[in-house]
Amino acid sequence: MERNQLIFFICFASIILILLVGFLLFMLFWQRNKSNKYIREKEMMQLLFNEQLFKSQLEIQEQTFNTISMEIHDNVGQVLSLLKVQLNIIDQKDTVDKVLIADAKQNVGKAMTDLRNIANSLNTTNIQLSSLTDMVQHELKRMSGTGLARVMLNTFGEEWLVKNEKKLIIFRMIQECFQNIVKHAQAESVTVNFTFSSEDLKIEIIDNGIGFDLEAVMTGRQTGLGLQNLTKRAAIIGGQAGITSKMNEGTKITIITPYA
Repeated sequence: MERNQLIFFICFASIILILLVGFLLFMLFWQRNKSNKYIREKEMMQLLFNEQLFKSQLEIQEQTFNTISMEIHDNVGQVLSLLKVQLNIIDQKDTVDKVLIADAKQNVGKAMTDLRNIANSLNTTNIQLSSLTDMVQHELKRMSGTGLARVMLNTFGEEWLVKNEKKLIIFRMIQECFQNIVKHAQAESVTVNFTFSSEDLKIEIIDNGIGFDLEAVMTGRQTGLGLQNLTKRAAIIGGQAGITSKMNEGTKITIITPYA
């Protein structure tokens, strides 16, 4: 009887040991698989972030070149054309016209200032050193210069620094919103609100334009506004984008993102 009990005990203990080893191996495999999955997801998010960062950099450069092209044509080109006329008049006159020469000198100075500003806008270091609100203020100033709409920038709370990589993506998102307003909204006023809290940054872009059918845009029945891309980029930087719009009542876009 004792021998049978011993054999039973040994068999029982062996089964328990095998089950325990199997359970430990299963847990080890499951944990490793979970870790690998987390690493793969993290690597995928980093790849998507890097892709959006590179894409945003290219788009910002393209937008900068387009703006510079317009500024050279509309501002510098006109000043230089006027200066050429003034120099021709001075050359044809027998006497020195000091007033005309002073005007010509002033136009030379204006052209040099405009070209200096254009050169500065090509310098990526300026973008890295500028705050997000400064960059947006510069874009709003350009929009105001077209005479299409009144613009206003409001900031609430003490401004927090945003990492350069994330700042570029956010700035590109805001640029897209501005482009939509200029191309489609027919707005008379544009307001941008920055709200800095300890947890995150909230950006609101509000226009009083003609609005649009939000459902048609988000379902793909109406294209061209790039709003799907806006929500996608917001998710990649760990934030979210909300859009509200009604026909003839304007549009409000809200971007919320953590700083890091």
